[in-house]
Amino acid sequence: MEEDKLRPVQLEELNLLLELRRVCGELGLRYYLTAGTLLGAVRHKGFIPWDDDIDVAMPRRDYERLAKLGPRCFHAGYIYQEYRTEPNFPYYFAKLRRRGTRAEEPVLRAIEMEQGYYIDIFPLDRCPGSDRLAKLFFKGIELLDCAVLARVSPEFVCGYQKPCVRFLWNGLRRLPNGAIFALREGVRKLSGLGGRRLCTVGGRHGYPRETYQPEWFAQVAELEFEGISFPAPAGWEALLKNMYGDYMTPPPPEERQGHFLG
Repeated sequence: MEEDKLRPVQLEELNLLLELRRVCGELGLRYYLTAGTLLGAVRHKGFIPWDDDIDVAMPRRDYERLAKLGPRCFHAGYIYQEYRTEPNFPYYFAKLRRRGTRAEEPVLRAIEMEQGYYIDIFPLDRCPGSDRLAKLFFKGIELLDCAVLARVSPEFVCGYQKPCVRFLWNGLRRLPNGAIFALREGVRKLSGLGGRRLCTVGGRHGYPRETYQPEWFAQVAELEFEGISFPAPAGWEALLKNMYGDYMTPPPPEERQGHFLG
């Protein structure tokens, strides 16, 4: 996105984050900056210069309370969006969107649903203890998300090449959305049994970069983001190393891309 168009988008995103902060404060809910937003807070004291979205994570219990109570608390002009509020929403996580705006995101733009600027809200879930089961958990959620995408987006193209995986995906996409959502919830609950690690599923980094040690979130650190203090996991340094490696070195110019078209 061109620089003169990007800054207004970032400011809309910041307003969304402030609205989430207000509601979470009223309801006593925990949330943390994560992923690129956490990196931006540490490396740039605000947005990564080419970034156009915001990522936060919430412990599963707080996430569920937000899903239940939040839609009644957000001011007019904001919409909380997830599979229980919008039947065409394909993802495992939620978004808070701004009505009256338009986010041209390639994967979602053809779906009949609210398409305003957004922040991503990821639930922090228990991750299976073994690496093999953890990989299956991440891949399983991705497969189920793609099954919904195939049902709701006329532009979605399946990228699975292995015949067995493509066969499974082809069968899943014939199920009603509600059945896929129920299956996805069942996978989540089973996968978290006995696991100690935490994870966020559905982001762009995947396994193992989106797995976390619970002690990273045991305490809260306040970090500056665009001149405002927001909560972050106290173990932010270990989290960023796990997700990005040498996180203080920006990527090469060809990899500096946002999410939206335009």
